[in-house]
Amino acid sequence: MKRKISTRIFMTYWLLVFIIAGGCALCYKVFFPLYYDMVKDRQIREAYMDIEDLDLARLNKDDKSLFAKYEDENLSFTIANEDLKPVYTTRNNRKYLVYKNIEMKKDLFSKTPEVMARNSKLKETTKLRGIITQNNIDYYVVIKDTIQKVGAAGVSERFFAAAATIMAILGSLVIWRFAKSLSAPVERLVDVTDKIAAGRLETCVEPEEKQEEVARLADNIGIMAEKLRRNKMEIEESRNQQLRQNMNQERADKMHKEFMANISHELKTPLAVISSQSEMLEYAEGEKKAYYLSSIREEVDKISGMVGGLLDVSAMEHHMDGIVQKTLDMKEVMEYIVMKYEGLVKKKHLHLETFLEEDCFVYGDQEYIEQAVNNYMMNAMEHIELGGRLRVTLKKQKDEIRVGVYNTGRQIPQEDMERIWSGFYTTKEKSAKSFSNVGLGLYIVQNVVAMQNGTCGVKNLPEGVEFWFTLPGVAAI
Repeated sequence: MKRKISTRIFMTYWLLVFIIAGGCALCYKVFFPLYYDMVKDRQIREAYMDIEDLDLARLNKDDKSLFAKYEDENLSFTIANEDLKPVYTTRNNRKYLVYKNIEMKKDLFSKTPEVMARNSKLKETTKLRGIITQNNIDYYVVIKDTIQKVGAAGVSERFFAAAATIMAILGSLVIWRFAKSLSAPVERLVDVTDKIAAGRLETCVEPEEKQEEVARLADNIGIMAEKLRRNKMEIEESRNQQLRQNMNQERADKMHKEFMANISHELKTPLAVISSQSEMLEYAEGEKKAYYLSSIREEVDKISGMVGGLLDVSAMEHHMDGIVQKTLDMKEVMEYIVMKYEGLVKKKHLHLETFLEEDCFVYGDQEYIEQAVNNYMMNAMEHIELGGRLRVTLKKQKDEIRVGVYNTGRQIPQEDMERIWSGFYTTKEKSAKSFSNVGLGLYIVQNVVAMQNGTCGVKNLPEGVEFWFTLPGVAAI
């Protein structure tokens, strides 16, 4: 037999109420007394252990505050020395309490305290007797629970019964209202699906915000109704995306052609020099011959550097060289690199400054990182004038390690800041003396740093330029 959703929710609620209320009442009746005894047993033992730590011969104000804390938890204390003189009692009639709780039952005390639960209808339900010896004096200790267990359980049961009744009445009204509010949007969605089934795809589905499940159902119905209309939009978007990809490919092909043209132009100059100097060797003798040979070697070195740079770029772009990562001490790496440039620094009469912090560790490929720093150093050497200033820095920057190379000289135009990193970019000022104008050195740095989850950049500083990169820092080994 089919029922409305409101009827099902109402019946389910009442079943849930009876299970929870009945189960709680049963557990309360069966387990509450056991739990009460367990709590009091532990509480009384803790109180006895705290009393053992006190100097019973000289109780002070702080000691009495300890008793007050436990008395707030319905415990009472009677303590007397071996002469049955009161040391501490919870109530004022001290002699009577010592007589009733200790003197009359002195034979029941031992130096091994034991908690005894009482099932009688006396006022106390749980008590402890024990003897504490301090400075060769025995102290008799009695700790009692002052609440009648049966009465406490009865009060709790009456409260639970009243609360359960009120909860059932109020809950039934709330759940009935909830059932009606839940069924109303579902009925509206049924009407919408009937219209969509009839082919009226333009039907609008009003969003329902009160119930998450109903809102999701409304959204899904709306999505299904608009699916056919969206197909056309998706086709148009796909066509536009393909057009953008074609444009990007054309731009990349153009840049590649320009790059090859630049390489061809750069190779022509040293090859022309080699050709002319080779012809002159036929007629040269002595110092002239040595000069021409030196000139040829210089141009061959330039060509070798160009080809090496092209191979580095090719390997970088196609990931031909495997990355071997390990934890590196960047200070050691930087000191080794700076040491290699001491001769060139002296030759150009440069003022070299190094600021290398300790404990700068990264996880990366040492060969690639050294290559990136070397490219920065060579770039600085090529653009710094004789007697200029070169500064190399290594420092921690939050969770990153920052490497910077600064050189005095002409600043980089703002419009070239981004383009200098392109492997196909050629600066406006070409020079046959270096290969740096093709941008391969910086292009390699950018790829090295990116492969190791870092960032790189450049900024103009007073009287010069600083190139930098950062790598994620790691803990020392």
